[in-house]
Amino acid sequence: MSARRQDADGDSLPYVPEDRRSDTRHGRQDGRKQIPTYTDLFDLTDESARVSTPYQEQLVSCGLVRINEEYEAFVHRTTGLRQQLARSREQLEGAEQAVARARDDLAAAGAQITDTEMLPRNHQELALTDEILLRSRREMMRERRIAAAHAEHERRIQVADRCRQEIKETCARIDHEFAAAQAAGRRIGDYYVLRIATYWDALVQKHPEGRHLASRLPAILSSLPPWVDGTCVDGVITLPPPLEPSYQDNNHPEAMPA
Repeated sequence: MSARRQDADGDSLPYVPEDRRSDTRHGRQDGRKQIPTYTDLFDLTDESARVSTPYQEQLVSCGLVRINEEYEAFVHRTTGLRQQLARSREQLEGAEQAVARARDDLAAAGAQITDTEMLPRNHQELALTDEILLRSRREMMRERRIAAAHAEHERRIQVADRCRQEIKETCARIDHEFAAAQAAGRRIGDYYVLRIATYWDALVQKHPEGRHLASRLPAILSSLPPWVDGTCVDGVITLPPPLEPSYQDNNHPEAMPA
């Protein structure tokens, strides 16, 4: 039974000598016990059923546990980031509402001077007999009002932009952490493919029908939970659609979701 790597992210995990000895020992033991028999193997592969042994099931189960521990570690590492992201998004919503209000205030500030505004407002203006002078005073007031509204609008825009930048940076950190967890999960999956291959190699060598057995064994594929092949964009994890059953997929059990 040959092992086939499905991903090359990062360096592979070193084969722990104790694991190698255990895999070899169990393979030899099962080979001597004729587990599985050639007849059973022939029937399984002929029916496109999954080929496995109790020890292989144990390795697959241990591998999935270790892979999902990487996801749990990712969730733990990014708890603070996800909380920060939620706060930033809430702040952005408020900032965008403030921008809209400031934009309305700027439009209102730029409105033309009305007849009501041209009415005298104090005893000094009552003494003004020149309408041009009064209008000039109102225009200056209008320009100051526009300048203040414009400055406030720009300030609100900058606040919203800072919120967007914070969201972008936080999302990038979460996406990076997820990619790192996926890479670690694939390395662990490859490691257990190697262990299973070592086990089967030892089994075939000690099995009375080992030569015929080896010719019927399919390739070993990693048993990966869906999240390992998912995507994380802007802090949102999307799982891939379920795969259609195939002969190769029958070589390993359905991966449990994280």
